[in-house]
Amino acid sequence: MNSMVCRVMIAAVITIAFLTGLASAQVIPIEPIQSPPVIGPPQPPTPTPTPTVRQPIGMLPEEPVGILPVTPTAEPTQTPAPTTAPPTPTQTQTTTPAQPTVAPGREQPPATAPTQQVPGVRPPQDQIPAPQNATASTVMQLSSGPGNKLNPVISLNQVAWFDENTSSVHLHNLLTGNTTVISDEASRPLMLSDELAISGDYVVWTAENPQGETSIYLYEISSGTLQQVANETGRPGLPGVSENYVVWVAGDELGDVYVYDIANGTTMPATMDRYLQLWPDTAAETFIWADNETDDGDLDIAVAAPGMDRIMLLGGAGEDVYPDISSDGNRVAWIKSLNIQTAVYLYDLTTDNTTLVTGESGEPDAVAVDGDYVVYSDWRNGNLDLYVYDIRTGVETPLVEDQYDQSLPDISAGRVVWMGNNTDQWEIYTAEVPAGSTPPGPAGGPL
Repeated sequence: MNSMVCRVMIAAVITIAFLTGLASAQVIPIEPIQSPPVIGPPQPPTPTPTPTVRQPIGMLPEEPVGILPVTPTAEPTQTPAPTTAPPTPTQTQTTTPAQPTVAPGREQPPATAPTQQVPGVRPPQDQIPAPQNATASTVMQLSSGPGNKLNPVISLNQVAWFDENTSSVHLHNLLTGNTTVISDEASRPLMLSDELAISGDYVVWTAENPQGETSIYLYEISSGTLQQVANETGRPGLPGVSENYVVWVAGDELGDVYVYDIANGTTMPATMDRYLQLWPDTAAETFIWADNETDDGDLDIAVAAPGMDRIMLLGGAGEDVYPDISSDGNRVAWIKSLNIQTAVYLYDLTTDNTTLVTGESGEPDAVAVDGDYVVYSDWRNGNLDLYVYDIRTGVETPLVEDQYDQSLPDISAGRVVWMGNNTDQWEIYTAEVPAGSTPPGPAGGPL
């Protein structure tokens, strides 16, 4: 990518009436969405159901480059009413929120008290503690039972993840300790990273039914309703969700981004061009995705928000990947890779400032942002550990530094969830962001 070169106009726009800042663009009616040719969208790396974690990718500081003029796209088309019946929730009740429960038939999570370990010798599974060297006062294990639990996401008091053993989506309430299976046979999750998202009352994921057909499913937590929102052919994927919209990448050869309006059930294309789009997300009327509509084809981060008459591209030289947006829609974090170096970047829509969050030696593999914190996992110690960056102070604090991998973190309202490989399989853990920039405690110390 040539930095600061003129950008080719993105034929992408969020022109539906709900984006008041872009409402002035003209819309062109199109026919209802037809089934496009079959081709799968590019899948992001790791962890797979085997599973593995993302390998290091790798960057230099770059200021955000200019904004591209908006080209109007088509007006919304009506999506057929969903026909998928909701699954019957399965729950386990508990009266002790500190000891979360799991789906019926699952044993309780093991105690997280630390045990003595011989350096270089992995203890038996029933003696392996929760992640050590944690700055958080308490690390709680949310999952247990056979098989890997993958790709956790969090919104306020709700945590969702994939259960590899049962090929299902689990939803855990942090207040009650209840864990619910929210997928059914027709909506079995694909269980790849970035194929699960949550926001407020909604959970969305990419599913593959027994016939091998891939689709996007939306679960409403308050009502227990499950519905299919993308019924196209091909392999749609990489969904994101907010309180108002679902976004995903189409399963055709173009890989355009589509937007589903939850309130009125309409679907419209957000992008309509021949360039690759990946990892769309949305929050508070702001839309983001990675886009390679540049002279040399590198991925940049595209941002469309109320009040903008153009789509902004962030990144400059190098590959800009894995974007995440805060719940208020004001901050975007992503990973940049350039010259075999990687780092985390942060853009603030309210100040128009871009910040280099990490140095180039950390090799981050995942990042998330919410409120005043950015959380990420990286390889600086030879395995994946977790770190929190305080946006207000500019201070980075280790959250967990452990001999076992801790990966794919997510954050909401100051609470972090992630998957840790402390028990010879991946389990889901959670902890609150430590107050201030407290240094990590001694290895094996109390959590």
